[in-house]
Amino acid sequence: MNGLLTPKSVAIIGASNDETKLGGMLLKNMINAGFEGNLYPVNPKGGEIQGLKAYTSITEIPEPVDLAVISIKAAFVPDEMANLKKNGCHCATILTAGFKEDSPEGKKLEEKLVAAAKEADVRFFGPNCFGNMNPWAGVNATFAHLLPRKGHISIFSQSGAVGSSIIDWAYFNKIGIANFVTFGNKADLDEADIIPEISADPNTKVIGMYCEGISNGHRFVSAIEDMPVEKPIVVYKSGRTQAGAAAASSHTGSLAGADAVNNVIFKKLNVYRASSLDDMFDVLNVFSGCSEMKKNGLGIITNAGGLGVMSADAAFDANNVHAVKFSDETIQEIRTRVPTVAGVTNPIDIRGDAKPEYFKEVIDILSHDPEVGALVIMGSPLDTADLEAVAQSIVEIKDQIPVPFVVCFAGGHKCDKANSYLKEAGIPTYPTPDRAIHALDVLRTYTINKEKKHTPMSYPKATGGGRDAAKKVLDKAKAEGRDSLSEAEGKEILKAYGVPTPGEATVCSADEAAKECDRIGYPVVMKIVSPDIKHKTDVGGVVVGVKNADEAKAAYTKIMDSCTKNVPGAKIDGVSIQQMVSGQEVILSMIRDVQFGPVVSFGLGGIYVEILREISQAHVPMTEEQLDEMITSTKAYKLMSGARGLAKSDIPAMKETIKRIALIAVENPEIHELEINPVIVQVEGKGAYAVDALVTLVKE
Repeated sequence: MNGLLTPKSVAIIGASNDETKLGGMLLKNMINAGFEGNLYPVNPKGGEIQGLKAYTSITEIPEPVDLAVISIKAAFVPDEMANLKKNGCHCATILTAGFKEDSPEGKKLEEKLVAAAKEADVRFFGPNCFGNMNPWAGVNATFAHLLPRKGHISIFSQSGAVGSSIIDWAYFNKIGIANFVTFGNKADLDEADIIPEISADPNTKVIGMYCEGISNGHRFVSAIEDMPVEKPIVVYKSGRTQAGAAAASSHTGSLAGADAVNNVIFKKLNVYRASSLDDMFDVLNVFSGCSEMKKNGLGIITNAGGLGVMSADAAFDANNVHAVKFSDETIQEIRTRVPTVAGVTNPIDIRGDAKPEYFKEVIDILSHDPEVGALVIMGSPLDTADLEAVAQSIVEIKDQIPVPFVVCFAGGHKCDKANSYLKEAGIPTYPTPDRAIHALDVLRTYTINKEKKHTPMSYPKATGGGRDAAKKVLDKAKAEGRDSLSEAEGKEILKAYGVPTPGEATVCSADEAAKECDRIGYPVVMKIVSPDIKHKTDVGGVVVGVKNADEAKAAYTKIMDSCTKNVPGAKIDGVSIQQMVSGQEVILSMIRDVQFGPVVSFGLGGIYVEILREISQAHVPMTEEQLDEMITSTKAYKLMSGARGLAKSDIPAMKETIKRIALIAVENPEIHELEINPVIVQVEGKGAYAVDALVTLVKE
């Protein structure tokens, strides 16, 4: 990958003297970037282009080229791969458009390009990409003439337009870039291919990604989990509103659409998901400009009481940082060294006419307080304040401050020059207190998550035949052309993996119903058995609390009449009878995401899943710690723990059931979705029972 990111020689295929054309822009931008390697314009006319000797073909260049930057007509691109092979070039950036993004013919052309590149042993970005940059190597192989300064942020962008916005932001705010990579159509290379290289780059402190889709979820997860050097990652993933367009058939399918799965994956990988471009920029800035934040406490310094109030609110609302309550010793030292201080409760208000020296004194005191993990230095552009002088004094001492710090000069025109001094020195600056504190909260959260234990989750042994027994059920359904299982079949799979279910039977007449109810024992619940009826309650297919044989007969008749009326033509296999168990109702489900694989969901069950819409999720495979967090983060857990005098539920049995569902997901790739609503978790020591089972299959 070095040829793509840090080339020593570059060929611009399609170079031109006309700087309004793409090939002319690319060559000019490479020259202006200060590229010190060998730069070769390629154009069939040869001659001289922008002062450099031009070659009619890359095959004429007298050395193997590290990187070919291609901007010729789409129809010619596939055949160009053979020329790269003759030269010995194995890396390309293809900016040419007109492939699968354009038309069905373009899709075929892209397939031809992929095959030709594979034959030529060429790896490439694109086609239809914006290009790539590396200021450290003097590379600007894009059609953006602005090259940000050298820095520590590496950017990946699927969109050239958004990538251009990011470059412009970095340039305008004097924020340095280590690498800038765009993928276009991702016909060959994508984020997963480049993450290992970028993470090992000594110039990169943080990776930022803008993506509209993740093309291979499993490779993406593996690339981040296996990074050679762990680096923070900030992702702005657009397309939130498209989640759930093809809604799954169960309740949690509608709640756990594709975008919700992205959140689960990013959380698992300790990747921060930005909510907007501003948020992305704020967080990249703090990771680029700050060292690791090792404590939760904030020391806040301001020359304006109002800004102090705003910052106190923001710190209170933050997840993992808070305003430190200073000791009497720290307060006394502030009063001694800054006798005009107006407030010492944190935020420290040093007054609107505070001299730069007073800022420096308080910065020194707070940065050495044992409870402080980071500083927020704020200023209002009062006529009595000299923010430019304050900024210059902060720059002078920045290397002496032992903790991360950010600056918020809240204003516009009167703050501009002061902010410019800070940006020039690489100090993160923010326009409002809440954005400054949010950035530090993300910085601290990353370290907290990185330091968490990661104990691989142990799977219990399948006690009822496991995969072999489940496969027989699944094969039968597939042979019959079905994409879902009956409740009874779903429970067969649960039993194959040792998931407890209540006593039950399936009957085909009212008399048989009365007989089996007497055998199982009352009370019972009776439900329709049909592969065509997924939500039984909605069509009158459930009767609960049946107490005797007469009620059993009546319930059977009622269920059959209601279901044949409401779902005419449905295949009905009978009515199931189940022993009624009591306890806390929870929902447990698994859905197999097309990109990332199995995701398990947990929350309050029964009717509450749709009313409260509160579920917690985890990606499989998960750790023991992720399993615990998934359970304990829910309202269901609070109820199960004995809230307001309720009896404590059998939480260990619930955890065991979740593990067994995860094992079913791992061993049975044919299952698209498995939902148990409800699981009845009985009181401590009494176990948990799967009362229902909805299973749908992956469509082939």
